[in-house]
Amino acid sequence: LRRLKEDGHIRVDQEEEAKKSLSEVKINPRSASFKAPHFVQYVQRELEDRFGESVVESGGLKVTTTLDLSLQEAAQQVVAEEIEKVESLNITNGAAIVSDPQTGEILAMVGSKDFSASDYDGQVNVTLSLRQPGSAIKPVTYVTGLKKGYTASTLIMDVPTTFPGGVNQPDYNPVNYDGKYRGPVQVRYALANSINMPAVKMLAMVGIKNVLETAYDLGISTLEPTNDTLSRVGLSLTLGGGEVKLLELTNAYNAFVNEGRRTDPVTILKVEDGTGKILEENDPKTGRQVMSPEEAYIIADILSDNDARSAIFGTNSLLNIAGRKIAVKTGTTNDKRDNWTLGGNPSVMVGVWVGNNDNSHMKQVASGVSGASPIWRRILLNALEAKQNKTTDAPSSIVTVSVDILSGYRAHDGFPSRTEIFIKGTEPVDDQVHVKLKVCKADGKLATPSDIARGDFEEKEFYIFKEEDPTAAPGQPNRWQEGILNWLNTQPDPKYHPPSDYCGIENPVNVDFMSPHDLDSNLPGTFKMKVTADSSYKITLVEFEVDGFKVRSFDGLPFEYDLTLEKGTHELRALARDEKGNVSDRKIKVGVGVPWDATATPSPTSNLSPSPTPTT
Repeated sequence: LRRLKEDGHIRVDQEEEAKKSLSEVKINPRSASFKAPHFVQYVQRELEDRFGESVVESGGLKVTTTLDLSLQEAAQQVVAEEIEKVESLNITNGAAIVSDPQTGEILAMVGSKDFSASDYDGQVNVTLSLRQPGSAIKPVTYVTGLKKGYTASTLIMDVPTTFPGGVNQPDYNPVNYDGKYRGPVQVRYALANSINMPAVKMLAMVGIKNVLETAYDLGISTLEPTNDTLSRVGLSLTLGGGEVKLLELTNAYNAFVNEGRRTDPVTILKVEDGTGKILEENDPKTGRQVMSPEEAYIIADILSDNDARSAIFGTNSLLNIAGRKIAVKTGTTNDKRDNWTLGGNPSVMVGVWVGNNDNSHMKQVASGVSGASPIWRRILLNALEAKQNKTTDAPSSIVTVSVDILSGYRAHDGFPSRTEIFIKGTEPVDDQVHVKLKVCKADGKLATPSDIARGDFEEKEFYIFKEEDPTAAPGQPNRWQEGILNWLNTQPDPKYHPPSDYCGIENPVNVDFMSPHDLDSNLPGTFKMKVTADSSYKITLVEFEVDGFKVRSFDGLPFEYDLTLEKGTHELRALARDEKGNVSDRKIKVGVGVPWDATATPSPTSNLSPSPTPTT
């Protein structure tokens, strides 16, 4: 009325008179007089973008869509029924997408519990709304890790860890969903059980920009790796710190079960005008390769591993579909505003969100399993009834290797092991974590070469955990290792506490000759002088002397040198110093062309003739 008056269409007295009559006017909310209203509106906008609003509004177009009406109506009913069950958890709305992973076709789109409901804006299509995905974004982080050479058995320490918070931001201290920390966790179990700390570390290891690039390649438009996005997101990105759309996230999951190919969402198969002329017809595409088939296969294998996720979800959770290999992931934001389950196989993909349009909190007992998962399971089972039980064969470059259960390195020494799949060329190497150390029988400290030579040692099992901190600035402490050490201090098992000092000597430096040996006789005129040097700390200097004259010094391995000496007896000395200033030496006597104890010895100054090309 105000605008009509301002534009000169009515007088002031007419405006006032009309206002009085408004109290008698009852405005009914718009209700859908057509089926699948959110889907229809979405298709209408697509048609307007392609042909113009005037063409669409004038009518006459015949449009063939991808909608499976029976599946749509069943999905709508499931969402309504399940949301009603959890209203006590302050969950008022839900949305769902069903798609064909191989074509991108949208088979069902449920934008809300009830399109006609006014109490929570039922006409808003939440499949297109920006919401935080929680842990449902983690597969994007981990597939980026696979791209960078990490594997399903890569070990990440799940311990309390502090990360830098960015410019003018406090430090970031992520916590796990259940508040527990599990120590050594391999990627397969970290992702399957949705453990937060390893996911944050993986994001730091591969880089935020690289994960954004993967997400954008998968079709998540809101995570385009621009400077603006990089300024807004941090390490919380992998826990759902960036907003996404249900439609786009579900479509991203399609690539995991479609051999790494991204197919864009399709809703329109054919458009004809009033005369039957085909204006547009969908040309099915195989999709764009956004990750290798091997990377997609490994992520899908982890997400479908019911045993791997049983530590958190149990073996009989709603995520387990008997007789079907279903790659599935849940997600819940830490403030309980958004709740997700997404998963499927090469035949069908289902994505579900529940929460509140006004962004209010759900109750603490709500989770991906108690909220979105019942809806997801019912819709998926319904969709699978008419689908073949499709599976993806392992690519030829996927290999199976036995790995150590604790460390994820190649199995060894009869320690408990399991099988894991790898992209050929990324198989694990010899174990650096789960080791056997030679220790002295008397005190359990590390055995020196001399102890080993005497047989005065035994082998014991230990764990050695070390991580580099990619977030540490030059000269700053390794806070990842600090977190590990703090956690190790709480572990009672001796295996977590390997010795660092050598036994039997107060001086931690040990130096010994490998060749020649003490009292060797009749050595050739040219021979190799070779020693070993070890300490509790880093060896920084090794010096060789012959008959009191220094002939060579080293600051790193190997400690060996070719000597040419005249006939006679000689004294050889090796000295070693560590970074703490501890020094030790060893002297031996040898004979060159004579017994070591021969009485006639030429002058040492004339005897010394080192080789011109030493070994360093």
